[in-house]
Amino acid sequence: MTKSELLSQVKEYYLMSRDFNGLPICKITDYNIEDIVSLINDNLIEILSENDVINPHIKGFNLKLSKEHQIENIKDTKKLSCLYPTPKALKDAEIDNVAPYTAKLRSGEAQFQIVYFNIEILERYINNPKYLIIDYGYRGEICLKDEYWSEDQESEYVKNYGMAYKKGESIDRAVAVFLGDLAKLPQRRQLLWKSFEANNQNNYDVAEGFIKNLIYGGWVTTYWIFDAVLEEMKVINDLCSAIGIPGLFNHIYGTFYDEKPDGYSNILLPTLKNYYEFVLVIEKLIVHNISVKTFTKNASMVQAIDRKTDEGFDKGSLAMFEEWIYINVKAEFNINDKIIKPLKNIRKIRQIPAHELYDNVYDISIYEKQKKLMENIYIALKAIRHLFMGHPLAKIVEIPKYLLEEKDIVFY
Repeated sequence: MTKSELLSQVKEYYLMSRDFNGLPICKITDYNIEDIVSLINDNLIEILSENDVINPHIKGFNLKLSKEHQIENIKDTKKLSCLYPTPKALKDAEIDNVAPYTAKLRSGEAQFQIVYFNIEILERYINNPKYLIIDYGYRGEICLKDEYWSEDQESEYVKNYGMAYKKGESIDRAVAVFLGDLAKLPQRRQLLWKSFEANNQNNYDVAEGFIKNLIYGGWVTTYWIFDAVLEEMKVINDLCSAIGIPGLFNHIYGTFYDEKPDGYSNILLPTLKNYYEFVLVIEKLIVHNISVKTFTKNASMVQAIDRKTDEGFDKGSLAMFEEWIYINVKAEFNINDKIIKPLKNIRKIRQIPAHELYDNVYDISIYEKQKKLMENIYIALKAIRHLFMGHPLAKIVEIPKYLLEEKDIVFY
C-alpha cells in the first residue's frame, strides 16, 4: 500500500463511519510504518492512542499532541491506536454545509467541542407537550415522547445539553451542546439550532457538573436546590408521621424527572410571564399544599387548634399553620422572618397576576428573583424541619446526610 493509498483509506474510514471514527491500526493491512510517520510529519494524519484517551475510536478533543508523541504511540503495538485525517487532509473532502454541525465534523473538528446557544432554543421544547425534557439542573436531555413518534417524524434527540452562563456578575443563562450530539440531528433541525447559536462563543461557561459528569465520568456532588426543597417536604411529612400527626403537606413529589410538578424548574426565558407562572407552581406546591388536618389532631406534646374562627368561618391553611406553630413550638430563631413571611410572600406575589393585568417584559433580573425566591423557600422548609426534629418522637426519622450538613445545595 502506498502512502497516498493509506491516506485515502484513513479519510474514507473517517468520513464513511457512523460517528466519524478513527481507523484502528489493527484494521490496516500491508502498511509501512515509515509512511505513517511521514503522514504525521506532513500534518495529514494524527494519532489517538489508549495512552492518551480512554476511547481512541472517536476524536473527542483537539489534544494538540506533539508529532514526536504521536509517532511514539503508533510504534507502541501493545496499545490500540487510531488514525485520523487532519483538517488539512480533509480540505478537499466533499462537505454538505446545509447540515452545519455535520459539516464541522467532516472538516475534522472534535466531537466534544462545546457550542453555545441562546436560551430561547429550549423554550421551543419546554412549551411543546410533544417533547420530554429531562432536567437535572446543570444538564438535561430532550427527546420526542413515544406517543408522538412516527416513521415519518424526524428524530429530534439531544442526548445532553448543559446549563451555561454568560460571563458576568449577574445570572444570564445559555445552553451548551456537544458538537457530536448536534451533528446527529436531522438537517433541518441543525439549521434551526444554528439560528440560535450565540454570537460570541468565548463569552460563555458551562456548568461545572456538565464537564465533570460527561467528560470525566465523575459524580456531581452538589445538590440542586429544587430537589432539596422536595426532599425537605418529604422529611417534614415523615417527621409528622413519627410525631403522630397527619403530614404537613397533602401531596409529596419525588425528585425523578417524571415525579416533579410541571413547570417546577429553572426559568429559561427571563420574562415576567414565566416568573409569575413559576410562582403559581410554587404556591400550589408549598402553600396551597399545606394540610389543615395537621393542626386539628392532638398528639404527644402537640396541641390541636380549631378549624373555625370565632365567627364560624374556616381558617385558611397558612393562617392555621401560623397559629399552630406559635402554640406548639419555641424556636431559637425568629419564626416569622424565617418561615411565615417567605410563605406569605409566595401568596402575595401570586395575587398580582391573579387580580391585575400586566405587561409581559423581558428582564434578566428575573433569574436573580427566582434564585432568591427558591433560597427563601428552602430556608423556610429547613427551619420547619429543624423545629419538627426537636420532638422526642422524631428521632427515629432518617434524614438525608446532605440536608443535615446543609452544604453543597446550589441553584444552577
